Amino acid sequence: MAKFGALQIIYLTGVIGMIGRNRAISLRLGSTLAILASFALLAVAGGRVAADDIPVLKPWVAPDEARMVKNPIPANQENLATAAQLFSDNCVLCHGVKGMGDGPGAKTIKVKPANFTDPTMMKAETDGSLFWKMSEGRGPMPSWKDDLTDKERWQLVNYIRKLGKDAAKQ
Repeated sequence: MAKFGALQIIYLTGVIGMIGRNRAISLRLGSTLAILASFALLAVAGGRVAADDIPVLKPWVAPDEARMVKNPIPANQENLATAAQLFSDNCVLCHGVKGMGDGPGAKTIKVKPANFTDPTMMKAETDGSLFWKMSEGRGPMPSWKDDLTDKERWQLVNYIRKLGKDAAKQ
């Protein structure tokens, strides 16, 4: 004969003793709780999937009128030196010292910063589109139009072009 402990006997008595109305209520309550738990699990899992989808952004394309704007600032030594300091102060954190999108801050954001040494990407961007993107910002890329003057942003466009040319030489 099987030996049962006191808690097992109480449990078995309770399960076996559920008959009629009490059993129907318990089964209905158990089913309802199972359904609610399933919805809660889906909500949590669905929220995590949606959060993981955030970095999947549409291509970032500047408007045609912005793409056609020409850089009015010459890429001379003075402007490039100024831009190098601006880049160091404002851009290196995400874009890295050489503009490869590998700065220390890049590791903390889900959207990878632009790699200015990628010839395919740089060929697709006009000076006007780089200026527009820098001015407007998107996602983790801040808008710089309130912090940097037009001249400083155009100087940075020249410096970004220089980073691509320097990388191509190596």
